[in-house]
Amino acid sequence: MPTLIGGGGPALVLLHGAGGAGQWFEFHERLAQRFTVYAPLHPGFGGTPLPSWVKEAEDLALHYVDFIRAIAADKPLVIGLSLGGWIATELAVFRSDLMSGLVLAGALGVRPERPTPDLFIMDPMEAVGYLFADPAKAIALMPQGAAVDGIVRMWEEQAAVARLTWRRPYNPQLHRRLHHVRVPTLVVWGGKDRLISPEHGRMLAREIKGACFELIESSGHAVAIEQPTMLADTIARFADGIALAPPQPAGDRR
Repeated sequence: MPTLIGGGGPALVLLHGAGGAGQWFEFHERLAQRFTVYAPLHPGFGGTPLPSWVKEAEDLALHYVDFIRAIAADKPLVIGLSLGGWIATELAVFRSDLMSGLVLAGALGVRPERPTPDLFIMDPMEAVGYLFADPAKAIALMPQGAAVDGIVRMWEEQAAVARLTWRRPYNPQLHRRLHHVRVPTLVVWGGKDRLISPEHGRMLAREIKGACFELIESSGHAVAIEQPTMLADTIARFADGIALAPPQPAGDRR
């Protein structure tokens, strides 16, 4: 499967959100200073075909069981961003034994107390307001071209996202399964997240045994794009406190 690889050190698998598939952002570069970063594209994202077997986030979680085996990384640290956080949570429920730690940043997957705003029916600039504390920052960080083009690219995987979330942007069974997560876990949330309240992140941290919660006050939902250094530093501190697998050979640069 298409995968961006960079850096050196302990293995880290980064599962992207609904946007930004196949792009190497500042956040990736920050992590690559400490880890060997594997950033795969979910099937159906970044111009890849959407397989018929991808119907639920659980399908992608099982897909990443195979991915971790394929890269021969011994218990990588797994990070999930937004939609990728949903997939990472499902993966940890099924196979916590495959990872050394779990980081959930703005993770979807568990039913929130309040309905999630429907980004599909919004004007792109309105949607950006739900994802970023500072919408201007989103425009500044869009890769290449005009803001409108960047926003279009940001949501180019809508067909795949729709298949996973159209009925509901969560798994109604996932909440009661969280006790199966048996790996050190960090839940990170943007303090100004308008898509899913930080209280939802605190609830996740309470429900996952031993999980820690960190709030990045100055960020909206898209923490990895809006505050890449703060998020990478938070993850590094978390990694310092858990037993990571021995460093992997340095990966080929993207």
